Parts: sequence; C-alpha cells; structure tokens
Amino acid sequence: MSFNVLILGATGLCGSAILKFAAKEPSFATILTITRREIKDSYDASKVKNVIAKSSDSWADLIPKDVNIMFSGLATTMGEAGKDNFYKVDHDLNVELAKRAKSQGCSTYVLVSSVGANENSSFYYMKTKGEIERDILALNFDKTIILRPGPLIGQRDKDKGFMNGLSAKLGQLLYKTRLQRLLSYPASGEDVAKAGVKLAVDHSRTSKIQIIESKEILELASEAA
Repeated sequence: MSFNVLILGATGLCGSAILKFAAKEPSFATILTITRREIKDSYDASKVKNVIAKSSDSWADLIPKDVNIMFSGLATTMGEAGKDNFYKVDHDLNVELAKRAKSQGCSTYVLVSSVGANENSSFYYMKTKGEIERDILALNFDKTIILRPGPLIGQRDKDKGFMNGLSAKLGQLLYKTRLQRLLSYPASGEDVAKAGVKLAVDHSRTSKIQIIESKEILELASEAA
C-alpha cells in the first residue's frame, strides 16, 4: 500500500526532520510540503514537492484531494510571534488546515503537540496546545496521532526566544541521561519525526486516537533507528 503525504512546518525543527524520514519511507509515494520559504535540504523531485506560499491565507486551497496522511509540525512561540500571533498560528492555522485536509479525504493526522498540553491549564502555552488537540480530535479523522515531546533539542533555523532557548539547553544536558525524567524526557526533532513516521504506517496499532508522551517517543525512535 502506498500513501500520499502532506507535511506542514517543514522548515522547522520537527517538520524538517519529519520530511527527512518521510522521504526515506518506501510506502510514501508522494510528499507535498507547503512553506513560506524554501526547504533547506534537497530531495528527489519525483517524490517530494515543495510549494512556497508566503501568505498562509492561501494554504488551505493548496491541499489536494489525494492526501492520505498529514503531518503538522507547524508551530511558533510566544517569544518569537507574540501572544496573539502565537495562537493564530499554533491553533487557528493548524485547525483550519486540518479541517481542509479532512474535507479533502485525508484519513490520518499526525500532530506535534507538547508535553503538558491541557485545555484547562492555567499556563497559556499548555492551554493553547490542549485546545489544538481538542479541536483536531473533534474532526474525527480515521486515525489521529498526537505526539507530546518534552523540551525539544536540536539545531533550529532561527531564534525562538529566551525561554525556548533555555529549555533546549537544559534539555540537551539531561537528554537520555538517568535524570531525563526530571525534565519530562527531552526529545530531539529527529526522535519526534521517527516516532511519527513509524506510527503513521503502523497498522498493528488499531486505536483511532493515539496520544504519545515523550518517554514513548524516545522508545519508538530507538526502535526505528
């Protein structure tokens, strides 16, 4: 069985890693990315197509009918975008594009969320992530996979703000050490990508909704290595 794939956020830490490993997955026949700028790495043009649209207002119209699996690593931070724009990108744009994909027949949706995501949280970041999860689940895809990594580590293409940078530095120190649980199991972008791609094609897991916490992300990534 082969699949047509859509990846959003393919210039970011997790999204670029998802693209890297998706391009190696033999069951993925075609991969479409929609970005504001060119992706940094080159791929087989017969398999990977990068559509550049600087205004995200047009992105929903660019989602084709034949997509089977959608990955979203689309995200920003309050330090980078400010509180209002953070919500518009992380929540509103993600949900809008997921709705469009669902209406176009997409059956599997993979979301990169965050450890601690909870719509009832008193912390705005965690609350927003929880609201995204809630509204994506309400779309009722045949399969929804939610990845909740701990602090993300890896080389980013641009600064994401002081708190994000501090979290990444602490995460790097504790990554895969005996103390990693103290920081909710930090994960690299590649860990998240390996787990997401593995789960998207794993038909042995029959659960319609799969919520994967960071410890399991690391375990799945290790299995996929």
